[in-house]
Amino acid sequence: MNFLDKYDTFLFDCDGVLWHGNTAIEGAANVVTYLLQNKKTVLLVTNNGTKTRSILLKMVHALLGIGDFPSENMYSSGIATTKYIKRKIKPGEKVFLIGSPGLKEIMDESNIPVVGYGPFEPRLFSEYAATKLDEKVKYVVGSFDPYCNHAKITHAFLYIKELKAEYIASNLDKLYPLSPTRTLPGTGSILAGLNNSLNQQPLVIGKPSPIFFEIIADDFNINDKSRVLMVGDNLQTDITFAENVGIDSALVLTGIVKPEDAQNRSNLPVQPTYILPSVGNLLDSDLLCYKN
Repeated sequence: MNFLDKYDTFLFDCDGVLWHGNTAIEGAANVVTYLLQNKKTVLLVTNNGTKTRSILLKMVHALLGIGDFPSENMYSSGIATTKYIKRKIKPGEKVFLIGSPGLKEIMDESNIPVVGYGPFEPRLFSEYAATKLDEKVKYVVGSFDPYCNHAKITHAFLYIKELKAEYIASNLDKLYPLSPTRTLPGTGSILAGLNNSLNQQPLVIGKPSPIFFEIIADDFNINDKSRVLMVGDNLQTDITFAENVGIDSALVLTGIVKPEDAQNRSNLPVQPTYILPSVGNLLDSDLLCYKN
């Protein structure tokens, strides 16, 4: 059996797999186009909670040159988090959001009431004695937030600690692969202070949480996990996600994990099914030589 015939559904991480910033990774467009032409289900599954479907669609158009990619096949951790909350939230309840403009837009489109979005004025400790909390806030969502500061973290802390709001994170990625030579602090780094002060970890919706896969599988009627392949660059998120869910995985060495990191495969903390130099190698006829 041809390697690609083994799978019907391909889940691709984006940053570090299909592109770096505004530059496509070589071979990515050919792979996605080939799979679509061969009637495979191709899903973009990114932990970047800032990305709306419209933004992802523009990136696919501009970077991969694919004009007819279905927008419903795009999932960010922000989209998945919004879907999760939409299923649970009751009329009148609100979300306190540590998040980006993109995630705010996603929640607005789902008619989820949001408070806390945007910049917070810095405060002294003494000023919090008179702080009033919105009793309708039942969820605190943590994601990447360019406006995040101590004041916003403190409000989130109070909602969780005093009002017992459910604490949810779109993801806990410590790093964001901006380019082949530069990584930046990610959502996990932003939320670390809140987690430490609470002595509590959030419910994570994005990878490596199985909740992310459950949402996708429900939307796309995925029943046979043996026919699904996850392609990613991050051991802690993408490959652990595949392991947690029970699907095969391909680790590409163009993002968080570098070629030198994978020289001794036995030292990797989690074992992918395949290791590839790049996503473009997915079409190589000798792919199975990389198999675990």
